[in-house]
Amino acid sequence: MDQHRINQILKQYAAGALTEEEKKELEQLLAQPGRDALAERIAALMGEESDTSYTITAGKNLETFARIMAADKPLRPKLKPVARWWWAAAAAVFLCLAAGAYFLLNPGRQSAQTAQQQQVTPEKDPGRNTAVLYLEDNSAVELDSAGNGFLTNQGGARVTLANGELAYEPQPAEGPLAVTYNRIATPRGGEFSIVLPDGTKVWLNAASSLRFPTAFNGEKREVELTGEAYLQVAEDKARPFEVKIRDVNIAVLGTQFNIMGYEDEAGIVTTLVSGSVRVTAQGHPSRLLVPGQHAVVENKTGALYVQKADVAEEIAWKNGSIHFESVNIRQIMRQVSRWYDVDVEYRGNVADMDFTCTVSRRDKLSKLLTLLEMTAAVHFTMEGNTIIVQP
Repeated sequence: MDQHRINQILKQYAAGALTEEEKKELEQLLAQPGRDALAERIAALMGEESDTSYTITAGKNLETFARIMAADKPLRPKLKPVARWWWAAAAAVFLCLAAGAYFLLNPGRQSAQTAQQQQVTPEKDPGRNTAVLYLEDNSAVELDSAGNGFLTNQGGARVTLANGELAYEPQPAEGPLAVTYNRIATPRGGEFSIVLPDGTKVWLNAASSLRFPTAFNGEKREVELTGEAYLQVAEDKARPFEVKIRDVNIAVLGTQFNIMGYEDEAGIVTTLVSGSVRVTAQGHPSRLLVPGQHAVVENKTGALYVQKADVAEEIAWKNGSIHFESVNIRQIMRQVSRWYDVDVEYRGNVADMDFTCTVSRRDKLSKLLTLLEMTAAVHFTMEGNTIIVQP
């Protein structure tokens, strides 16, 4: 069968428009030896069909690839370690694709053999549950080394630890309690969750901290955040919940939302998952969000604007994933730096391009970097604890 005809059949299959005659042709094609070559052709075809924008959608291509290669037999759930390289390479490329000019499968690309031989040197274990609790008297408790169970009493609350989650349980008291404050902080390469005295649950991302009272006695429930957190706020209509992050204030009643406010990012981003929140920034009218929106307060200008959010991407960290949709390499590496506790240095003219990529946060660093390298757009080495990014 000539190459032009193969292309036609594969395009028809991807579109779900095969005729009975074409189905038979595909069955005959798959029955022939040399599935490696067919896999390469499918991968190349998908690359050719993509436009020249910075990214293409990974999911559809990967699904199509799997369906075509499994058309003559059930798809195995996992590839064996000895599985042919093009199977693994094509799947990886579709999970992480850069600008069209750098597609691994386009003219001018590195050969499959050369790409196969590349090894990503940098390796680090992923982050883990680790944090430090700072008490009212400034004493510190290393939570990752503390045993499960009762830790201490703080300002009318019983503090316990259970499997990576800190919890503050209010205790009966005679009369009003003096307000005391605690702070929980995660390092780079750390994450932790905490249940506040009102039942609100907070997931802290790496390099973040939360300052909170050990009892909510006033008309409002107020906490202060640095870095990034996902909050599931306990509803209490009589006492609104407020999060302060630098000069931005987020007010809620009962809702779920994410706040990302690292100082090395472009701005403070509040992403609403459910309920409603009101975002206030200095010099701007407050903005009320509906689910699926995020409010951005730019670090440089202080400008406040509301947009439709990619909620799945913005809360992926809380759900155990590293997920990017058309995200700049420098933004990706900032997240890599925080989660894998590494420094990043750029050498040479690293292209300012976007990537689409998904891996588990439990994967080692090399898996993510290997996917990025397979685009032939960037390469990585490691010196000490510093990742060197080069074209």
